[in-house]
Amino acid sequence: MRQATPQNLPFVFRLERAYIQDFESESLHSWQGAIDRHLEQWISNLSRMFVAESGDEVVGYYFWEVRGDEAILSSINVLPDQRRRGIGSYLLKHFETQAVKNGMTRLSLGVISHNPAKQLYEAAGYEFVHQKGDYCYYEKSPNGA
Repeated sequence: MRQATPQNLPFVFRLERAYIQDFESESLHSWQGAIDRHLEQWISNLSRMFVAESGDEVVGYYFWEVRGDEAILSSINVLPDQRRRGIGSYLLKHFETQAVKNGMTRLSLGVISHNPAKQLYEAAGYEFVHQKGDYCYYEKSPNGA
């Protein structure tokens, strides 16, 4: 695990786009139309973006944002052929550790309701708080991190 660099942004772009295509295909056109906003988001959160590596290959990443004392997991993604190997759990635990280290008192995330990653979040102790449209929102106390 290491902090991401600007050279990792094309990887992040590819996985973000693949996620949209696979899970939110109806949003692909608007997502692509907002690529400048996404790039600004990734760059402004580069200090809170980390990549997981296996050998010389980057296999996953996550980044988080801050809202007051809340750490918001903005994105977490693993290459499809590397999934179900514990990388997502490792990334999620690293996020929690970084958030606590930075003084956050609340951890949160949102996930589209049909994404199987919901099981990962629930298994890690995240509790469902509400649903808005197709998105389910979860929180976890850092004491459980």
